[in-house]
Amino acid sequence: MADERGYAAERLAAVCRHLEEIRRDLRSVTAGDDSPVERVLAAVRDGDDVADALDGLHAVLQVGGDPWGLDGYADDGSGLRGMRPEGIRRPSPGEHVYLCPGGRCTRSWWPRRATEPVPECRMSGVALRRKRL
Repeated sequence: MADERGYAAERLAAVCRHLEEIRRDLRSVTAGDDSPVERVLAAVRDGDDVADALDGLHAVLQVGGDPWGLDGYADDGSGLRGMRPEGIRRPSPGEHVYLCPGGRCTRSWWPRRATEPVPECRMSGVALRRKRL
């Protein structure tokens, strides 16, 4: 069960990161119908389980011609989750990461500059929560 929740959390993070891109992709293959995304957003807002809504969105994307579906949006579609190219440093201890404000998905964001505005969760509109490493 924990693996299923983790998988759903990763897919939900992909939706959060790429919400507008997913909407555009859906509109191009479903004659303007982005209701699968709306079902995911409604499940998040209502505090419901999002797994079925995410599975539906994933299936619609696949039927529309994207064999990766939602998984193609995770980690920029590389499929190399957790791997980093040589020369890309990992965060040092004491840095901050920003995470899903509700702890429902695996979205994370690392500021590049101290003055960058903190992004909001595209599901709830709440700023990502800060966590010190």
